[in-house]
Amino acid sequence: MAGTLLLTVASFIAKLLSAVYRIPFQNMVGNIGFYVYQQIYPIYGIGMTFALTGLPVFISKLVADTPNETDQIAVIHRIQLILMVVCGSAFCILQFGAGYVAFKMADPHLTPVIRAVSWMFLVIPFLSSWRGYFQGKMDMRPTAYSQVIEQVVRVTVILVVAYLATKYFLDPYKMGTLAMTSAPIAGIGAMIVVGSWVKAEAVPHSSGQLIYRDLLKRVLLEGGTICLVAAVMLLLQLVDSFTVVAGLRDAGYSLIGAQNVKGIYDRSQTLVQLGLVVSTASVTAILPGLVVAHKQEQALTFEHIAVTSFRTNLALSLAMSVGLFALMPAINELLFSSGQLNLTIGTYCLSIVLVAVLLVYNTILQSQNVYLPMMAVIIIGVIVKIVTNRELIEIFGIIGASYSTLASLIVMLGCLIMITGDRLKGLFSTRQFIKLLVILSVMGGSVWLVADLIGMLGLALGGRLISLVIVLICVPLGVLIFFGGCKLLNVFTIREWLAIPMVSRFIKLKGANSNEN
Repeated sequence: MAGTLLLTVASFIAKLLSAVYRIPFQNMVGNIGFYVYQQIYPIYGIGMTFALTGLPVFISKLVADTPNETDQIAVIHRIQLILMVVCGSAFCILQFGAGYVAFKMADPHLTPVIRAVSWMFLVIPFLSSWRGYFQGKMDMRPTAYSQVIEQVVRVTVILVVAYLATKYFLDPYKMGTLAMTSAPIAGIGAMIVVGSWVKAEAVPHSSGQLIYRDLLKRVLLEGGTICLVAAVMLLLQLVDSFTVVAGLRDAGYSLIGAQNVKGIYDRSQTLVQLGLVVSTASVTAILPGLVVAHKQEQALTFEHIAVTSFRTNLALSLAMSVGLFALMPAINELLFSSGQLNLTIGTYCLSIVLVAVLLVYNTILQSQNVYLPMMAVIIIGVIVKIVTNRELIEIFGIIGASYSTLASLIVMLGCLIMITGDRLKGLFSTRQFIKLLVILSVMGGSVWLVADLIGMLGLALGGRLISLVIVLICVPLGVLIFFGGCKLLNVFTIREWLAIPMVSRFIKLKGANSNEN
């Protein structure tokens, strides 16, 4: 539990850093510079999600299931060989096919940026395999420390590059290329940290157990599913990288106009990533408890953990989405210096709810060793995004990309519920959901009206200053209305109140209603 707590805290810090740095970065490099960076970011994000989250979790499970230490290290080296082939292929495709990839993104100038990020794939086999090994040995320190160091190094390099680009008026593509070199540099920094735990020893031979027969199959199915879930929003963003600019060009935009609009649209991904920090940390924390309860056949404990996690994450993500939607003009102006595309960004932020629910569902299924349904629905959802994105952009403009993202996530959830049947039954409470809709309607309407009133009264203060006043007043107001409404309508049980970060302390002091929702 101490190791899990360390890993959860490290993951929280890393994800917070990964989301927050983009705000000053965008302010320094502008919409076009942000567009250049965000076009290639999904490639980096998918690679590092595999190295940080997906593969280490899967590999740690393999190590934990292999009792013989010689076989454990043999498994690690065998997986390293598999990953060297896969990641080496990815490196070659991006390094030598960068021109073609940039062409498919409708912007050939992105070629050097793609080549810069490709070097990161050379460290992934070693980084992910040794992280997984130590996690399987219940030593979370190498993963936790290397995760934080990797993000600190990367964010530092990116912000220094952005500062220099602003000071010396660097071309946006040159800036993007230098910013993306942060990926391999940070990967090497993380490797040094993890490497300090790795003992120098000869590669051992297997003890003779047939532990490799299905290794490749398990890497593709179990490891692949964990990676796909962790990278689900990045996959949808990657589709955007290939289709949004082309779709806007088809809709009549010039290249520079399409790039500018894409750079503004990309702000939504930063806000969604911030909105998912709590849910991501939450599902990381509950996985060990679910696994233990499932292995020991403690059905009631498993149900309590699953239901509590689902209902609290659903409620908090709904509140986050509605709050962002209601306050989007002020948040957009405050964080990114202009209030453009508020409806598009606000609509995109509704995906926080859908992704949070998907994360909880996946954690529950993963704890029961069920992988195939989740892999299938994510593939279906990405196909929906590919098929609909460009068409919806041509019809509705840039907001069509937000519609397409929401549609693909809704399809994923719908298919998952149909495929899994009884496994996820009983998590959703219609009664609780109706209460939440009432509370969120009051909360959203109230903060919107107050924000509008402050905006009218403070016209003389200027855009960014009045936006700061609106956020400082309306965010606490929204939090108060939401949690006050939940208390008044008995939305949560005591168990669910205690699962909500920070709130549990207050509830212990003041008491809470124990009625079931």
